[in-house]
Amino acid sequence: MKKFFTRIIFRLFYGKINKIISAKDNKDILSKKISFKKKFTYNLFKIPNGRLFSNTTHDTAFIINNCLIKEASFQYRFQKNSKIINGDINDNHVVKHGTPNFIKSIRGSVFSMLSGGAAKNNYWHWIFDTMPKIGILEKSKNNPNYYLVPSLSKKYQIETLSNLKISHKKLLDGEKYKHIVCDSLITVDHPVVFNNNPTKSILNIPIWIIEWHKKKFLRKKYSSKKLPKKIFMNREKDSVLENRRIINNEEVIVFLKKYGFESLSLSNYGFIEQVNIFNNVNFIIGLHGSGFANMVYSKPGTKVIEIQSENTGKLMLNLAKKCKLRYKRIVEKNESSNLSYQNSHVRVNLTKLKKLILSFK
Repeated sequence: MKKFFTRIIFRLFYGKINKIISAKDNKDILSKKISFKKKFTYNLFKIPNGRLFSNTTHDTAFIINNCLIKEASFQYRFQKNSKIINGDINDNHVVKHGTPNFIKSIRGSVFSMLSGGAAKNNYWHWIFDTMPKIGILEKSKNNPNYYLVPSLSKKYQIETLSNLKISHKKLLDGEKYKHIVCDSLITVDHPVVFNNNPTKSILNIPIWIIEWHKKKFLRKKYSSKKLPKKIFMNREKDSVLENRRIINNEEVIVFLKKYGFESLSLSNYGFIEQVNIFNNVNFIIGLHGSGFANMVYSKPGTKVIEIQSENTGKLMLNLAKKCKLRYKRIVEKNESSNLSYQNSHVRVNLTKLKKLILSFK
Protein backbone atom coordinates (compact mmCIF):
# COMPACT_ATOMS: atom_id res chain seq x y z
CA MET A 1 0.00 0.00 0.00
CA LYS A 2 2.85 2.40 0.87
CA LYS A 3 4.52 1.73 -2.49
CA PHE A 4 1.22 2.36 -4.27
CA PHE A 5 0.75 5.80 -2.72
CA THR A 6 4.43 6.62 -3.31
CA ARG A 7 3.99 5.92 -7.01
CA ILE A 8 0.84 8.08 -7.14
CA ILE A 9 2.66 10.99 -5.50
CA PHE A 10 5.64 10.78 -7.85
CA ARG A 11 3.31 10.51 -10.84
CA LEU A 12 1.78 13.81 -9.77
CA PHE A 13 5.28 15.31 -9.58
CA TYR A 14 6.68 14.03 -12.86
CA GLY A 15 3.69 12.87 -14.86
CA LYS A 16 2.84 9.54 -16.45
CA ILE A 17 4.96 7.98 -19.18
CA ASN A 18 2.70 8.90 -22.09
CA LYS A 19 3.89 6.49 -24.74
CA ILE A 20 6.79 4.49 -26.15
CA ILE A 21 8.58 6.02 -29.12
CA SER A 22 11.35 5.10 -31.52
CA ALA A 23 14.43 7.34 -31.57
CA LYS A 24 14.17 7.68 -35.35
CA ASP A 25 10.66 9.13 -35.01
CA ASN A 26 11.82 12.05 -32.87
CA LYS A 27 13.71 14.70 -34.82
CA ASP A 28 15.31 16.12 -31.65
CA ILE A 29 17.15 12.88 -30.81
CA LEU A 30 20.52 12.63 -32.52
CA SER A 31 21.40 9.08 -33.61
CA LYS A 32 24.84 8.09 -34.87
CA LYS A 33 26.46 4.81 -35.95
CA ILE A 34 29.88 3.93 -34.50
CA SER A 35 31.81 1.06 -36.12
CA PHE A 36 34.91 -0.97 -35.24
CA LYS A 37 36.82 -3.07 -37.76
CA LYS A 38 33.89 -2.79 -40.18
CA LYS A 39 32.26 -5.60 -38.22
CA PHE A 40 30.90 -4.25 -34.95
CA THR A 41 28.45 -1.34 -35.19
CA TYR A 42 26.82 0.49 -32.29
CA ASN A 43 24.20 3.19 -31.95
CA LEU A 44 24.91 6.39 -30.06
CA PHE A 45 21.92 8.45 -28.94
CA LYS A 46 22.06 12.07 -27.86
CA ILE A 47 18.85 13.19 -26.15
CA PRO A 48 18.24 16.92 -25.51
CA ASN A 49 16.70 17.67 -22.09
CA GLY A 50 16.86 13.91 -21.57
CA ARG A 51 15.58 12.18 -18.47
CA LEU A 52 16.84 8.87 -17.12
CA PHE A 53 15.37 6.54 -14.51
CA SER A 54 17.03 3.35 -13.31
CA ASN A 55 16.17 0.82 -10.63
CA THR A 56 19.95 0.02 -10.60
CA THR A 57 19.33 -3.64 -11.39
CA HIS A 58 17.61 -4.75 -14.59
CA ASP A 59 15.83 -1.65 -15.92
CA THR A 60 16.95 1.72 -17.22
CA ALA A 61 14.58 4.11 -18.99
CA PHE A 62 15.63 6.96 -21.30
CA ILE A 63 12.85 9.52 -21.52
CA ILE A 64 12.09 12.63 -23.59
CA ASN A 65 8.91 14.67 -23.04
CA ASN A 66 7.56 11.85 -20.86
CA CYS A 67 7.97 9.38 -23.73
CA LEU A 68 10.03 6.21 -23.27
CA ILE A 69 12.70 5.75 -25.96
CA LYS A 70 12.62 2.15 -27.14
CA GLU A 71 16.12 1.71 -28.62
CA ALA A 72 18.00 3.37 -25.76
CA SER A 73 16.15 1.78 -22.81
CA PHE A 74 16.61 -1.76 -21.54
CA GLN A 75 14.82 -4.22 -19.25
CA TYR A 76 16.77 -7.43 -18.70
CA ARG A 77 14.73 -10.49 -17.84
CA PHE A 78 15.44 -14.12 -16.95
CA GLN A 79 13.70 -16.76 -19.00
CA LYS A 80 12.83 -20.21 -17.65
CA ASN A 81 16.07 -21.71 -18.99
CA SER A 82 18.11 -19.07 -17.08
CA LYS A 83 18.82 -17.26 -20.34
CA ILE A 84 18.91 -13.48 -19.99
CA ILE A 85 17.27 -11.30 -22.64
CA ASN A 86 16.35 -7.67 -23.13
CA GLY A 87 12.63 -7.97 -22.53
CA ASP A 88 9.68 -6.23 -24.13
CA ILE A 89 9.86 -2.44 -23.81
CA ASN A 90 6.29 -2.52 -22.44
CA ASP A 91 7.68 -4.34 -19.39
CA ASN A 92 10.11 -1.54 -18.52
CA HIS A 93 9.78 -0.51 -14.88
CA VAL A 94 8.54 3.01 -15.67
CA VAL A 95 5.60 1.86 -17.79
CA LYS A 96 3.82 0.33 -14.83
CA HIS A 97 5.47 1.99 -11.84
CA GLY A 98 6.44 5.42 -13.12
CA THR A 99 9.58 7.15 -11.83
CA PRO A 100 9.33 6.88 -8.02
CA ASN A 101 12.50 8.76 -7.05
CA PHE A 102 13.18 12.44 -6.64
CA ILE A 103 14.79 13.85 -9.76
CA LYS A 104 18.23 15.45 -9.76
CA SER A 105 18.78 18.18 -12.33
CA ILE A 106 22.25 18.33 -13.87
CA ARG A 107 23.51 21.18 -15.98
CA GLY A 108 25.50 19.99 -18.97
CA SER A 109 25.81 16.64 -20.73
CA VAL A 110 25.76 13.21 -19.08
CA PHE A 111 27.05 9.98 -20.61
CA SER A 112 25.23 6.94 -19.23
CA MET A 113 27.41 3.86 -18.77
CA LEU A 114 24.66 1.85 -17.05
CA SER A 115 24.47 -1.74 -18.23
CA GLY A 116 22.33 -3.58 -15.69
CA GLY A 117 22.96 -4.53 -12.09
CA ALA A 118 25.80 -7.00 -12.66
CA ALA A 119 28.39 -4.26 -13.26
CA LYS A 120 27.75 -2.76 -9.81
CA ASN A 121 29.92 -5.31 -8.03
CA ASN A 122 31.18 -7.81 -10.60
CA TYR A 123 34.65 -7.25 -12.04
CA TRP A 124 34.01 -9.17 -15.29
CA HIS A 125 30.91 -7.15 -16.14
CA TRP A 126 32.65 -3.88 -15.27
CA ILE A 127 35.56 -4.75 -17.58
CA PHE A 128 33.45 -5.95 -20.53
CA ASP A 129 29.97 -4.39 -20.15
CA THR A 130 30.79 -0.95 -18.79
CA MET A 131 34.34 0.14 -19.63
CA PRO A 132 34.16 -0.44 -23.43
CA LYS A 133 31.32 2.07 -23.62
CA ILE A 134 34.02 4.70 -23.16
CA GLY A 135 35.75 3.27 -26.23
CA ILE A 136 32.58 3.77 -28.25
CA LEU A 137 32.16 7.28 -26.87
CA GLU A 138 35.77 8.18 -27.73
CA LYS A 139 35.24 7.22 -31.35
CA SER A 140 32.17 9.45 -31.51
CA LYS A 141 34.33 12.41 -30.39
CA ASN A 142 31.81 13.46 -27.74
CA ASN A 143 33.20 14.95 -24.54
CA PRO A 144 30.50 14.85 -21.84
CA ASN A 145 30.53 16.89 -18.67
CA TYR A 146 29.63 13.88 -16.52
CA TYR A 147 29.75 10.08 -16.59
CA LEU A 148 26.94 8.10 -14.96
CA VAL A 149 28.39 4.74 -13.88
CA PRO A 150 26.69 1.66 -12.33
CA SER A 151 28.50 2.13 -9.01
CA LEU A 152 31.58 3.62 -7.38
CA SER A 153 31.63 1.21 -4.44
CA LYS A 154 34.66 -0.77 -5.65
CA LYS A 155 38.24 0.50 -5.74
CA TYR A 156 38.83 -0.92 -9.22
CA GLN A 157 35.91 1.14 -10.55
CA ILE A 158 37.48 4.37 -9.38
CA GLU A 159 40.99 3.31 -10.42
CA THR A 160 40.07 2.30 -13.98
CA LEU A 161 38.31 5.61 -14.58
CA SER A 162 41.16 7.56 -13.02
CA ASN A 163 43.63 5.84 -15.35
CA LEU A 164 41.51 6.98 -18.28
CA LYS A 165 42.04 10.55 -17.06
CA ILE A 166 38.40 11.01 -16.08
CA SER A 167 38.19 13.37 -13.12
CA HIS A 168 36.39 12.07 -10.05
CA LYS A 169 34.36 15.30 -10.09
CA LYS A 170 32.82 14.14 -13.37
CA LEU A 171 31.57 10.82 -11.99
CA LEU A 172 27.95 10.22 -10.98
CA ASP A 173 27.26 7.11 -8.90
CA GLY A 174 24.31 5.26 -10.44
CA GLU A 175 23.29 3.95 -7.03
CA LYS A 176 22.72 7.53 -5.89
CA TYR A 177 21.64 9.15 -9.17
CA LYS A 178 18.69 6.92 -10.04
CA HIS A 179 16.56 9.65 -11.59
CA ILE A 180 18.15 12.55 -13.47
CA VAL A 181 17.43 15.16 -16.09
CA CYS A 182 20.16 17.01 -17.96
CA ASP A 183 20.77 19.33 -20.90
CA SER A 184 22.03 16.47 -23.06
CA LEU A 185 21.79 12.75 -22.22
CA ILE A 186 24.12 10.42 -24.15
CA THR A 187 24.04 6.63 -24.31
CA VAL A 188 25.34 3.82 -26.52
CA ASP A 189 24.43 0.20 -27.23
CA HIS A 190 25.74 -2.59 -25.03
CA PRO A 191 29.35 -3.29 -26.16
CA VAL A 192 29.06 -7.08 -26.06
CA VAL A 193 25.42 -8.10 -26.41
CA PHE A 194 24.16 -8.71 -29.94
CA ASN A 195 20.93 -10.31 -31.21
CA ASN A 196 19.32 -9.90 -27.78
CA ASN A 197 21.17 -12.91 -26.38
CA PRO A 198 23.57 -11.89 -23.58
CA THR A 199 24.15 -15.51 -22.55
CA LYS A 200 25.51 -16.33 -26.00
CA SER A 201 27.09 -12.95 -26.76
CA ILE A 202 29.49 -12.98 -23.80
CA LEU A 203 31.08 -16.10 -25.28
CA ASN A 204 32.38 -13.96 -28.11
CA ILE A 205 33.94 -10.76 -26.76
CA PRO A 206 34.59 -8.46 -29.76
CA ILE A 207 38.31 -8.28 -30.54
CA TRP A 208 38.25 -4.47 -30.55
CA ILE A 209 37.42 -4.51 -26.83
CA ILE A 210 40.48 -6.65 -26.06
CA GLU A 211 42.66 -4.35 -28.15
CA TRP A 212 41.15 -1.28 -26.50
CA HIS A 213 41.94 -2.61 -23.02
CA LYS A 214 45.54 -3.34 -23.98
CA LYS A 215 45.97 0.09 -25.53
CA LYS A 216 44.52 1.92 -22.56
CA PHE A 217 46.05 0.03 -19.66
CA LEU A 218 49.29 -1.42 -21.02
CA ARG A 219 50.59 1.94 -22.14
CA LYS A 220 52.90 2.23 -19.13
CA LYS A 221 56.14 0.31 -18.63
CA TYR A 222 56.06 -1.78 -15.48
CA SER A 223 58.89 -3.37 -13.56
CA SER A 224 58.64 -7.16 -13.52
CA LYS A 225 61.55 -7.92 -11.19
CA LYS A 226 59.49 -8.90 -8.13
CA LEU A 227 56.40 -10.19 -9.87
CA PRO A 228 55.49 -13.90 -9.92
CA LYS A 229 55.71 -15.89 -13.13
CA LYS A 230 53.19 -18.52 -12.05
CA ILE A 231 50.03 -17.68 -10.12
CA PHE A 232 47.08 -19.46 -8.57
CA MET A 233 44.04 -17.18 -8.23
CA ASN A 234 42.78 -17.93 -4.73
CA ARG A 235 39.07 -17.02 -4.55
CA GLU A 236 38.53 -17.90 -0.89
CA LYS A 237 38.51 -14.26 0.24
CA ASP A 238 37.19 -12.76 -2.98
CA SER A 239 33.93 -14.63 -3.57
CA VAL A 240 30.90 -12.39 -3.04
CA LEU A 241 28.52 -15.26 -2.30
CA GLU A 242 28.86 -18.57 -0.53
CA ASN A 243 29.25 -20.46 -3.77
CA ARG A 244 31.82 -21.74 -6.23
CA ARG A 245 34.61 -22.79 -3.93
CA ILE A 246 37.37 -25.38 -4.04
CA ILE A 247 36.69 -27.73 -1.13
CA ASN A 248 40.34 -28.76 -0.85
CA ASN A 249 41.65 -25.27 -1.55
CA GLU A 250 44.49 -25.37 0.99
CA GLU A 251 45.64 -28.72 -0.37
CA VAL A 252 45.72 -27.23 -3.88
CA ILE A 253 47.77 -24.26 -2.68
CA VAL A 254 50.37 -26.49 -1.04
CA PHE A 255 50.48 -28.74 -4.11
CA LEU A 256 50.94 -25.88 -6.58
CA LYS A 257 53.65 -24.31 -4.46
CA LYS A 258 55.85 -27.32 -5.32
CA TYR A 259 55.56 -26.31 -8.98
CA GLY A 260 56.48 -22.70 -8.34
CA PHE A 261 52.98 -21.20 -8.20
CA GLU A 262 52.26 -18.28 -5.89
CA SER A 263 48.77 -18.07 -4.40
CA LEU A 264 47.20 -14.62 -4.86
CA SER A 265 43.93 -13.08 -3.67
CA LEU A 266 43.30 -10.50 -6.37
CA SER A 267 41.32 -8.29 -3.98
CA ASN A 268 44.62 -7.52 -2.25
CA TYR A 269 45.82 -5.71 -5.38
CA GLY A 270 44.78 -2.51 -7.10
CA PHE A 271 43.60 -2.58 -10.69
CA ILE A 272 46.90 -1.47 -12.24
CA GLU A 273 48.75 -3.94 -10.03
CA GLN A 274 46.56 -6.71 -11.45
CA VAL A 275 47.22 -5.51 -14.99
CA ASN A 276 50.94 -5.62 -14.19
CA ILE A 277 50.75 -9.11 -12.68
CA PHE A 278 48.82 -10.64 -15.59
CA ASN A 279 51.04 -8.96 -18.15
CA ASN A 280 54.08 -10.51 -16.48
CA VAL A 281 52.95 -14.09 -15.73
CA ASN A 282 53.54 -17.06 -18.00
CA PHE A 283 51.19 -19.52 -16.20
CA ILE A 284 47.75 -18.91 -14.64
CA ILE A 285 45.63 -21.39 -12.69
CA GLY A 286 42.31 -20.63 -11.03
CA LEU A 287 38.71 -21.58 -10.37
CA HIS A 288 36.21 -20.16 -12.87
CA GLY A 289 35.52 -16.54 -11.96
CA SER A 290 35.74 -12.89 -12.96
CA GLY A 291 39.48 -12.70 -12.23
CA PHE A 292 40.04 -14.40 -15.58
CA ALA A 293 38.96 -11.13 -17.23
CA ASN A 294 42.55 -10.04 -16.61
CA MET A 295 43.64 -12.43 -19.36
CA VAL A 296 43.14 -9.51 -21.74
CA TYR A 297 46.38 -8.05 -20.32
CA SER A 298 48.42 -11.26 -20.63
CA LYS A 299 51.04 -11.82 -23.32
CA PRO A 300 50.25 -14.25 -26.17
CA GLY A 301 51.42 -17.77 -25.31
CA THR A 302 50.65 -17.46 -21.59
CA LYS A 303 49.54 -20.84 -20.20
CA VAL A 304 46.13 -21.05 -18.53
CA ILE A 305 44.36 -23.80 -16.60
CA GLU A 306 40.78 -23.12 -15.59
CA ILE A 307 39.19 -25.28 -12.87
CA GLN A 308 35.49 -25.78 -13.55
CA SER A 309 32.44 -27.49 -12.14
CA GLU A 310 30.22 -29.42 -14.54
CA ASN A 311 28.29 -27.42 -17.17
CA THR A 312 30.29 -24.24 -16.59
CA GLY A 313 30.69 -23.47 -20.28
CA LYS A 314 33.35 -22.08 -22.59
CA LEU A 315 33.46 -18.42 -21.61
CA MET A 316 37.11 -18.42 -20.53
CA LEU A 317 38.18 -20.77 -23.32
CA ASN A 318 36.86 -18.37 -25.95
CA LEU A 319 38.43 -15.31 -24.31
CA ALA A 320 41.78 -17.12 -24.03
CA LYS A 321 41.62 -17.95 -27.75
CA LYS A 322 40.92 -14.32 -28.61
CA CYS A 323 43.94 -13.31 -26.52
CA LYS A 324 46.09 -16.05 -28.16
CA LEU A 325 46.76 -17.81 -24.86
CA ARG A 326 47.43 -21.54 -24.34
CA TYR A 327 44.32 -22.71 -22.52
CA LYS A 328 43.33 -26.01 -20.89
CA ARG A 329 40.70 -26.87 -18.31
CA ILE A 330 39.98 -29.40 -15.62
CA VAL A 331 36.30 -30.24 -15.06
CA GLU A 332 35.27 -31.64 -11.68
CA LYS A 333 31.96 -33.01 -10.42
CA ASN A 334 29.50 -30.73 -8.65
CA GLU A 335 30.02 -31.20 -4.92
CA SER A 336 27.06 -29.17 -3.61
CA SER A 337 23.48 -30.36 -4.05
CA ASN A 338 21.94 -26.90 -3.60
CA LEU A 339 24.20 -25.17 -6.14
CA SER A 340 24.26 -25.85 -9.85
CA TYR A 341 26.35 -25.27 -12.94
CA GLN A 342 29.20 -22.79 -12.51
CA ASN A 343 28.26 -21.97 -8.91
CA SER A 344 28.84 -25.44 -7.50
CA HIS A 345 31.72 -26.29 -5.17
CA VAL A 346 34.37 -28.66 -6.53
CA ARG A 347 37.11 -30.91 -5.20
CA VAL A 348 40.24 -30.79 -7.35
CA ASN A 349 41.85 -34.09 -8.27
CA LEU A 350 45.55 -33.32 -7.79
CA THR A 351 46.67 -36.19 -10.01
CA LYS A 352 44.63 -34.79 -12.90
CA LEU A 353 45.93 -31.30 -12.19
CA LYS A 354 49.53 -32.51 -12.19
CA LYS A 355 49.09 -34.22 -15.57
CA LEU A 356 47.56 -31.06 -17.00
CA ILE A 357 50.43 -28.89 -15.76
CA LEU A 358 53.05 -31.26 -17.15
CA SER A 359 51.17 -31.55 -20.48
CA PHE A 360 52.25 -28.01 -21.40
CA LYS A 361 55.50 -28.11 -23.34
